[in-house]
Amino acid sequence: MEEPILFENKNGKKLFGILHIPDETDKFQLRIGINIVNPGIKYRVAPHRLNVKLARQFCRLGYYVLRFDPAGIGDSEGDLPEGMPIGDIWHNVQSGLFVEDTLSANNMFIAKYKLDRLIVMGNCGGAITALLSGARDIRVNGLVLVDVPVIMWSSERSVLETAVGNGEKLDHYFGEYVKRLFRLESWYRLLTFKTDYRGLWYTLKMKLMKKIHFLKKKNDSEFNWVKFIDENKINPHFIQSIDHLFTHKKPILFISGGNDPGRDSFHNLFEKTYLMNKYGSDNSKYLYEIFLIPDANHIYTFLEWQSTLLSKIESWVKKNYPVT
Repeated sequence: MEEPILFENKNGKKLFGILHIPDETDKFQLRIGINIVNPGIKYRVAPHRLNVKLARQFCRLGYYVLRFDPAGIGDSEGDLPEGMPIGDIWHNVQSGLFVEDTLSANNMFIAKYKLDRLIVMGNCGGAITALLSGARDIRVNGLVLVDVPVIMWSSERSVLETAVGNGEKLDHYFGEYVKRLFRLESWYRLLTFKTDYRGLWYTLKMKLMKKIHFLKKKNDSEFNWVKFIDENKINPHFIQSIDHLFTHKKPILFISGGNDPGRDSFHNLFEKTYLMNKYGSDNSKYLYEIFLIPDANHIYTFLEWQSTLLSKIESWVKKNYPVT
């Protein structure tokens, strides 16, 4: 059964959501809830209705599911900051713009159905909101983070800076700049101030840092993680939340699309560098799993990608949080 619900956030704004309620179950069966967070500044349905598909799939399996709009999104009260550049809004999302509303949703959800367990999941901006709220809410038992962004966005950060992300794309952009050394028109643009100097400087800086940080000092006691995070523009809230959740051993499923724009930064900055060097290769110790859907894009356009995504999330949830 699906029914609408209105509840208030801590500022008194009415938030709108949809509850997916499973058929009557055994009274001794665990009540497990799943809060599916809206993706960034999109509303509770998500591209290609992914959140709806997830919710209905888990409801059929006996899970309680909530999809809701935070303040200023979809059918909820409130407004996003007027006139703010989209990059700054994204910066605010990555800094926790929707965390308080997610905590309010958790409060309502747990109280209404007397939940025994709670899982929070989301895609992109929803993933970072799920992560930050999960680190703050002791009642959250597990998380599913799809294409969680690692690099902090802002209106001052160029598209090139975000795309490079110190990953495989770095070598591509660096190679393109090397080729331009042999083109007269490129020198003309450089000398007439038409070159993207910021992008050029960032690519050269990242190439140098790759040599310094990825080939040397892999031992955590020798590595300056604060400097590493700052220089690579990694979201500090992301790192703090990861460290907190790993300390408290809350299971996390990371899913990445192979063609997601943030895949390289996630793989190279977080997975290969921060995760492997700080926590080691024994993922069972910290209860995390990383799953790659090789060709999938950011919004999982094709049904094949959606099917793989939904199937993986279902198997992980059923393994870690069975309702029977």
